[in-house]
Amino acid sequence: MRKIFNILFALTLVVASSCTYTFPEVESPSAGNADFTKVVAVGNSLTAGFMNGALYDDGQSNSYANLVAMQMQQAGGGAFNQPDINAPNGYFGMAGNVVLGRLHLVGIDNPAPSPIVPGDPITAYSGDRSALNNFGVPGMRIVDLTYNAYSSANPYYGRFASAATATVLGDAAAANGSFILFWLGSNDVLGYATKGATGSDSGDGTNPADMTQVAVFSAAYANAISTLFNGKKGIIANIPNVQDIPYFTTVAWNSIPMDQATADQTNPSYAPYNGGLDQAVLGGLITQDEADLRYIEFAAGNNGIVIDDGQLTDLTGLGLPSIRMANSNDLITLTAGAVLGTLSDPNDPTSVIGVGDPLGEEYTLTLADQEAIADRIADFNAVIAAQASDDIVLLDINTTFADFAQNGTSINGAGMDATILPPFGAFSLDGIHPNARGYAYVANLFIDKINESFGSSIPTVNPNNYSGNELPVPQ
Repeated sequence: MRKIFNILFALTLVVASSCTYTFPEVESPSAGNADFTKVVAVGNSLTAGFMNGALYDDGQSNSYANLVAMQMQQAGGGAFNQPDINAPNGYFGMAGNVVLGRLHLVGIDNPAPSPIVPGDPITAYSGDRSALNNFGVPGMRIVDLTYNAYSSANPYYGRFASAATATVLGDAAAANGSFILFWLGSNDVLGYATKGATGSDSGDGTNPADMTQVAVFSAAYANAISTLFNGKKGIIANIPNVQDIPYFTTVAWNSIPMDQATADQTNPSYAPYNGGLDQAVLGGLITQDEADLRYIEFAAGNNGIVIDDGQLTDLTGLGLPSIRMANSNDLITLTAGAVLGTLSDPNDPTSVIGVGDPLGEEYTLTLADQEAIADRIADFNAVIAAQASDDIVLLDINTTFADFAQNGTSINGAGMDATILPPFGAFSLDGIHPNARGYAYVANLFIDKINESFGSSIPTVNPNNYSGNELPVPQ
């Protein structure tokens, strides 16, 4: 049951035939009516180049902001300085005293994401902090822009903050850019989603597990735009629907395979629970529809994961837990793949998570959760759109990504899709951030919108020249 990541690798044979073709004349790069002399980028991990669960050299150099700025240099743009991380593997977390690095695929037969060991600790930026252009900070939410203790709260900002009490917004405004790239806001809902909607849906913007209130978001966003742009030109981007990213679409809701014999052995343990549901219906405590949703019965084939669901009617007075089998409306987090099929009690062979013991709510998004998240994103995107003008153009990544998640795309004949699966997946192995090829695709979205809006002719990049996810290594 832990063999979640079965990946089919395809070999594509390209046969070239000779033909006569007249190539169109290439337009000379131009800034149009914009000024790319000094580009300043502000955002979260996407702007920083976070990839495979870590900030490291390769991801940072392929951040969408860096790629856009490099292309702008062909149209009169200046240098684009990033707070170089100087880490080949980056920081994924700690395992005791051991630093874990970025994720890579491990195992040839059944590859799964696993951290590189050792990784690299987060170290202070040793360059000129007053000359930076990229103010992308992993984990940053909208209110964090003006938090004057953020350098101590977030080591990714602390490593390049201009002072202990500096703010990201203050540092970015002091950089005095001639053109602004601003993409912020996804973390004001993403943390809530990745934690299975177990946080508050009315947070003040300070707790990563909460969804920020719309009023709080609106005030902070408007302040950021007026402070940063202040008559300058630039581009803002809205928030894609987080439910479409591979973090929520890689592990299937029906990830419990069984043969009939195993199902017959397992089902008797749930007979008292199912019978209790029948009694609850007879007593008028729940409807038959809710009982039907809550019944647990396994059969031969792929079965729904047994999950906790706090949105069910509380029947603890009858000794019945709030559990059910997942269905096609539920989303399961990528991190669930590491616990499904393991024992919650090593001494109890019946405590298999997802079968004998339910998968916790922090690993699931119900349909009601998904609708609440989508509504909040729509509210945030309305706030973002209200800031757009002739000088501050809006890139509607929400609409573009919805189509991309559904249909994928083809770039110069090579496919790309919203998965982590080689060779076509555009996302890194954390299921949230793009890989280098995906960042190149995002960079082109920004470039195309800038060219369309300001009459510029910034050359796009070829995403096929950038790497996707690495092939797995032996166990």
